[in-house]
Order: sequence, then structure tokens, then C-alpha cells
Amino acid sequence: MKRGSVLVAILTLAVSMLLPATALADSATHTFVFMLELPNVSEASNGDRVAITGEGEFSVHPNAIIEGAGHFTHTNSSGAVLATGTWEATDLLDYQSYGCGVVHNFPAPGVTTPLPPNFCGGMVKMRVVATPNGTTLQIDAILTIFCIIGPNPPNSHDDPSGEGIHLVVPGIINFNQIIQGMNRYEQQS
Repeated sequence: MKRGSVLVAILTLAVSMLLPATALADSATHTFVFMLELPNVSEASNGDRVAITGEGEFSVHPNAIIEGAGHFTHTNSSGAVLATGTWEATDLLDYQSYGCGVVHNFPAPGVTTPLPPNFCGGMVKMRVVATPNGTTLQIDAILTIFCIIGPNPPNSHDDPSGEGIHLVVPGIINFNQIIQGMNRYEQQS
């Protein structure tokens, strides 16, 4: 092996050891179910909050939303309900896996809790259409679900306070401060 080839091999190995496991994930098709059984709540800068529940299914390699739907409640900063309704997923925009089978810093900082191997986490970003009850409005939005299960959540989502949702209604409101969340993905295939 030539000196240049050895250097390239060493650099490739060093870089691969520094990359998060999500960057080295396999390229096989996988299907996941996502579940938001309890309200996942996020707040906008004006104090408004949105609570989201729902479930659905998505696949990766190729990325696709197979189905997804749920309910939302929008409240103002004093807690008065502004709207309730349903949402439906229309397109999977991005998926970043954090891995499966464990959750770090739960139920307390420094504790790692084993989970079933098909319980997985990550970031799922999808286009959704929200329909407030009593209307025919179709409001386009982007829903991002953060689940901290897995050995590789990013630092910004590596404890229970990082689990939850963001909801962006472009040009109108951005619910990007997680207040509470609990959700999970289950790998089906």
C-alpha cells in the first residue's frame, strides 16, 4: 500500500469514528410507527401554546409518510382556547435517527434506561394540514417530532426536556419552545 493510500485509510477511519451513528446508518428500507399518546406542548414567542396528539407511520429509504393524523389545541398566553382541530400528515421532509433500545438521562440525569430494541428515537419533520373544528380551513404547517430514545440524541435533545414537538405555520406563528413531550417511534421493519 502506498503512503498516500495509508493516509487516506487512516483519515477515513478517524472521520468515521467521529461521525454520529446516524450518519453511518444502514440504507435499508425501514418502517416506523410514531405515537404521541399524551399531549406534546410547545410555545411560541408570544406565549401562545399548541398541544399535539396523534400517530402515524413513515418509511425511510425511500422517505415517505404512509399516514399520520391527530388533534391539536391552540391556546393563548393566558390559557384561553383559541382553536381545536385535527391535523393530517402529507409529506415526510426529513428523518434523523438517534438509534434504538435505550434512553439516556431518564428517569434521572446520568441514568441510562434499557428499552425494547424496536423502541427508537430521532427527529421526524413532516408537512401537515391542520383543520380547525367548525371550519373548512386547510392550514399548511410543518410538524417536527423529537424523541430522545436512542444512544445518539444531539446535545440539544439529550434529556427529557428535549422531547416534544415544534410546529411552524409559515408566516404566521412558530411554536419552537418545547414545554412538555412524550412520544416514541417503533420500528416495524
